[in-house]
Parts: sequence; C-alpha cells; structure tokens
Amino acid sequence: MRHAKQFRKFATADRGKAADDTTSTETATTSPFTDATTDELVYMLEEEKLAGDIYEAFAELYDVKIFDKIGASEDRHFDALLKQAEAQGVDTDAFVFQPAGSFVNPDLQDFYDDLLETGSASLQDALEVGVAIEVKDITDLAEAAEAVAGTQLETVYETLLAASESHLAAFESLLG
Repeated sequence: MRHAKQFRKFATADRGKAADDTTSTETATTSPFTDATTDELVYMLEEEKLAGDIYEAFAELYDVKIFDKIGASEDRHFDALLKQAEAQGVDTDAFVFQPAGSFVNPDLQDFYDDLLETGSASLQDALEVGVAIEVKDITDLAEAAEAVAGTQLETVYETLLAASESHLAAFESLLG
C-alpha cells in the first residue's frame, strides 16, 4: 500500500484524553472500568465515527457500493459502543453531536483530514484508505478488548473486531 507509512503513526497514536477534558471520564454513576479503559471507550467511539464519516464521504465521491455498506456497518459499531458508554454513565455529548468530519480528539481530526485528502485523489486511494482504517481499527479493538477482559464491553469489542476483519477483506479483495 502506497500510503501505509503516513497512516502508521496513527496506529500507535496516543489515545489519552481528548483536548476537551469534559469528554472522557465524567460519569454519572460508578463505573467498573478504570479511567484508562473509559478513555479508551471514548476513543473507540470517536474512531468508529471517523470510519463512518470517511466512508460516507467516499460514497458521495465514488459509485462503489462498498463505502455505503461498510459505512452503515460503522454506524452500527458506533451505536453498539454508544450503548456501552451510556450504560457506564460516560458523558459523550461533546462528540456525539459533532457534524460529519468533526472530531474532539485532535489526533483523530488530523487522521480524518489526511485520510479524506488521500482518498479523494482516486478510487484506488480511497480503497487503500479503507484498508488503513480497518487495520488501525483491528489493532485498536484487539488492545481495547484485552484491557476489559471478562466484561460485556470485551464481547462488544470482539464482535466489532470480527466485523472489521471482514471489512478489511472486502477492501483488499477490491484492490486485488
């Protein structure tokens, strides 16, 4: 993949608290999760939003069904994680109501902007962006699941991980 190097930095990006401290660990009830695992959940929510927003943008640019189909799946991923966050009393309002392409986490904002620019150049580039997103998602979901082993959230992460592996295969099959 031509653009793999520019996306690698995001696979290991710091997933600390968002720039706006009101978005991550404020909870209405006592959570069984640590601040770190709650921050990770917030990060994963926003990462799922990023994937959905990118695929929606590419669906408008290119007449290829994969972006609509996987974009809809990413919306379901977001909803599943949002349900988990709400069950934990996590305040997600700061980013849930952001318009498409807008993110509270500055690293994810930069990642989105880079991906959109790259994928807008050609269909080939957009499919490569899809691969990069899914590779990052797989890595992040696996790490997040490990951190909450034995919980319902782990089950959700594992389900999303399997779906992301399917998405990756779909993008790779179109790239040949």
